[in-house]
Amino acid sequence: MKMNFENVLLLYKKSAYSIYFLERKAVLIRKKTPDIKNEIKRFKKAHDEHHRTLKIVESMLRRYGIRCSKRSRGQRIDFSKYDLVITVGGDGTFLEAARSLKDQVIIGVNSAPSFSVGKLCAADAKNFPDIMNGLLHDRLRFTFWPRLHLNLQGHACPVECTNDILVCHSNPAAMSRYYLEMRGIKEEQRSSGLWIAAPAGTSGAIKSAGGRVLKPDEKKIQYMPRELYGGFKQKYRLQGGILNAGSTITITSLMREGAIFVDGTHFNLKFPFNAVGKVSLSPHPLRTVKI
Repeated sequence: MKMNFENVLLLYKKSAYSIYFLERKAVLIRKKTPDIKNEIKRFKKAHDEHHRTLKIVESMLRRYGIRCSKRSRGQRIDFSKYDLVITVGGDGTFLEAARSLKDQVIIGVNSAPSFSVGKLCAADAKNFPDIMNGLLHDRLRFTFWPRLHLNLQGHACPVECTNDILVCHSNPAAMSRYYLEMRGIKEEQRSSGLWIAAPAGTSGAIKSAGGRVLKPDEKKIQYMPRELYGGFKQKYRLQGGILNAGSTITITSLMREGAIFVDGTHFNLKFPFNAVGKVSLSPHPLRTVKI
């Protein structure tokens, strides 16, 4: 049975080349060192690959008679109006859209695989036509990725997180201090920050910190403190692990200028002294194409 999508959003990123050298006319472009020249060439190649992919995506949508709203990443968008969201960029563009979705379908298109990792993106310029054909004729398999649900004291709306959360001091050189509580254990920690990852995000930062990669559809939460401070002969019990569905991680800030970064650098929340954040699995998993 053919699926109909009445409201489609095409969300694309602006390339680094566009931002640095076309829009802002970066000072770097006037410096004729070999390294800068090579960087400009690399940015331009990624820019060209990105726009070739964007044109292919738009062409396929026109071929199937699908009208869409086209918006660039970073704008204020009411995502609730759309039942299908197609992102063209990398993981950052995908995550920006995913954070605002509930039950809609999202398809990530890695627009420049030669330069972008795009682990969360099921599509690229080569397979996007097949994916669209399968989607519209009900031959495509979907998967539901469990997400993190962040409830932060003082914020009326909880935050949905597909990738990971970093709790730390707003100054990267400062020590992060907080109470960490789970499974009936509560302890004060001093570290360079605390990672909490949804399954789809475990192949990123938390893996680099010593964590384990999970399948994107596993209903689990993984946490990992970064560089726990060993002074005062303090012994820590909560040094990282994997929690099952139904578990809650509670963090209480002991920092005057703490912060919580959600899905990367572009979205963050203030986490001042004595603020409390609770992280659990979201009741709204993300619906996307099975990779």
